[in-house]
Amino acid sequence: MQDVVTPNDLHMQYCKNVLSHTVLFTSDAALLTSDETARMVVDNANIPGWWEDRFEKAMVKMAGIEVKTGDQGQIRKNCRAIN
Repeated sequence: MQDVVTPNDLHMQYCKNVLSHTVLFTSDAALLTSDETARMVVDNANIPGWWEDRFEKAMVKMAGIEVKTGDQGQIRKNCRAIN
């Protein structure tokens, strides 16, 4: 997590940083450019437990993603281009 306030903790501080415009990357600041994502940032920053619950569910969901093998996928030499 790119959190300059509490870099060793994983919690909703990142969203508070987005709202205070103290994030490291342009892509982080871009979360405020759409009403939908800005609303998510505000909720994640202000509702106790909201971010943690959503993060937990996302991690469980990602854990269920199967590893591609054989010709199902590829390891890219450059992430922006297909080999």
